[in-house]
Amino acid sequence: MVSRRHFLGGVLAASGAGCAGLNPNADANSGSVPSLFGSTISAPRSPPAGLYPLSAQQIHDLPYATLGVRVGDHQRAVVVLATVEGRRLRWVSADRVEFVTEDGWLVGTRGLDRDLGTVRWLPADAGQPLRGVGAGGSAPPPGVYREMDLRHANEHGLAVSSRFEGAGDEVIEILGVRRPALRIDEVADVRAWRWKTRNRYWLDPDDGRILRSRLQFCPEMPPIEMEVLKPAVA
Repeated sequence: MVSRRHFLGGVLAASGAGCAGLNPNADANSGSVPSLFGSTISAPRSPPAGLYPLSAQQIHDLPYATLGVRVGDHQRAVVVLATVEGRRLRWVSADRVEFVTEDGWLVGTRGLDRDLGTVRWLPADAGQPLRGVGAGGSAPPPGVYREMDLRHANEHGLAVSSRFEGAGDEVIEILGVRRPALRIDEVADVRAWRWKTRNRYWLDPDDGRILRSRLQFCPEMPPIEMEVLKPAVA
């Protein structure tokens, strides 16, 4: 089996210095470079719903866990699991953009126009607030469950007030497979900015795992959609 280091190295080398349209230092022609994943994050157009640069079978055949990511109106991208540090997973795209998740919740980015540095849960040992929601569980009560740092703005310790709303049962489709999901909406309020946004999370109704999310962490960046294509093995 190809090692993770060589697998990622080959894909990233093939993609060049991509991420045009998101990172001002990127190569605007990187989208034309052929690679397994393609510079999909850099292409500013909206493909048909559910379209990825790889087929469902190709994603299934990859030896590593994968996420589907879409930043605003850019094309959907497949990102591969690169490292695991406790509950935090770091995912890397062919454009060298990184996303960090904890229990399915976006807690960090690198390579975007404005990056989420990290998220700290409140209290520190609580973990993300939707853990355990599912199997008939209810949405958490209003409260401040996290604070965040932004890389580029040198802003730290921004408290996020959350009001969660149960949006009911839905059926979502990922790579052609339909599955039930419990949707939870979050009205996130960053009072230091006088700014609010509505985030959405689709949970596995049996164990509460986040299957799909749509989260915006600051007003200058569009929402980031993420969905589990091939889950990491616990």
